[in-house]
Amino acid sequence: MSKQICFILDWYPTKTNNGCIFAKHLIYAIADKGFECVVIAPKIKNARTEDVPYERNETTENGSIIRIFTPVYLHLSSRKQTMKLSMNNHYKAVMRTIKKEKLNPDVVYGHFIYQCGLTAARVGDKLSIPSFCACGENSLRLIRGNEPYTTGLKFAKWKEILDKLTGIISVSSYNGDLLLNNGFYDNAQNIGVFPNGFDSRKFYLMDKCEARKQLGFPEDKFIVAFTGAFTERKGIDKLNNALKRCNDVYSVFLGYGELKPDCDNILFCGKVSNDKVALYLNAADVFVLPTKGEGCCNAIVEALACGLPVISSDLSFNDDVLNENNSIRIDVEDERQIANAITKLKDDKELRIKLSKGAIECSRTFDIDERANNILKFMRLN
Repeated sequence: MSKQICFILDWYPTKTNNGCIFAKHLIYAIADKGFECVVIAPKIKNARTEDVPYERNETTENGSIIRIFTPVYLHLSSRKQTMKLSMNNHYKAVMRTIKKEKLNPDVVYGHFIYQCGLTAARVGDKLSIPSFCACGENSLRLIRGNEPYTTGLKFAKWKEILDKLTGIISVSSYNGDLLLNNGFYDNAQNIGVFPNGFDSRKFYLMDKCEARKQLGFPEDKFIVAFTGAFTERKGIDKLNNALKRCNDVYSVFLGYGELKPDCDNILFCGKVSNDKVALYLNAADVFVLPTKGEGCCNAIVEALACGLPVISSDLSFNDDVLNENNSIRIDVEDERQIANAITKLKDDKELRIKLSKGAIECSRTFDIDERANNILKFMRLN
């Protein structure tokens, strides 16, 4: 009989909402290795989110079945006065589902610390089974003094709960260091570093001219691609201003948010389905993301898989995926530096080719199938 892994997620992707899409890719990869994968994704009562059924199934391309349950729970807030109540309600919703559906997990895996990793630790302790937490949150949230994490450590005894975990799966060395240095966790040997992966069946190098033809983009223009939330943290405002300094540069912005780019020569701006992102990336010459805080940025990993040179932050969270062979690292606060990096790649074709080759070479280590194998080995299931 195959071992059952219970994944706890804040959200499981639907056709119209790609939230936690990268966790889904990992779950599919693990299911295709013969494990019984069950997902519990508690939904906040009365939340303004897409209505999904309590139970549904998905089937991978290889025929593996994923069972998904979406119980409802009451989330009061993440403030110190009510955080414990919210955490208890989340935990109870998961335990209710496990008992109601007569699930018998061998391992429980929570995706991100609050709330799923904390619930996974408690479920593992209750059922006397190994428990793991994926720490992939924006690194800014793990820094001492930032909310809601400081509140959780001080008022909700997060460290005491996280100590129950069998291990933590960190998406970057930097996140692992933050956990150890900022009071979340003490046991360094129980932290494994596994940068995010990509699905090589969806993200790969395509013919640039053909991609541009399909999208109706000009074949002879230099195109910059951006993927992510249109927020200050992701640096879309800095990129927008930097592009205003560049001559004859075109751009593609994939995502949505409050900050709307208004530079010249925008070819596309808005949401696209996950299965079309690779086409837009392959139509571009360079990927630019002046992000201020990440765990491990999935968008960067996918851009590398499509052979794009990357211009992104010189901060530590990028150290596991970016180097001089595949990127130009910049100070994200310096718009002139961003513009100069774009212009440099526009004018230097040989450098673009070199970094493109480096991107493809580097991306091979981030294939989702290989990441699944490594995580299973860390969890002693492989």
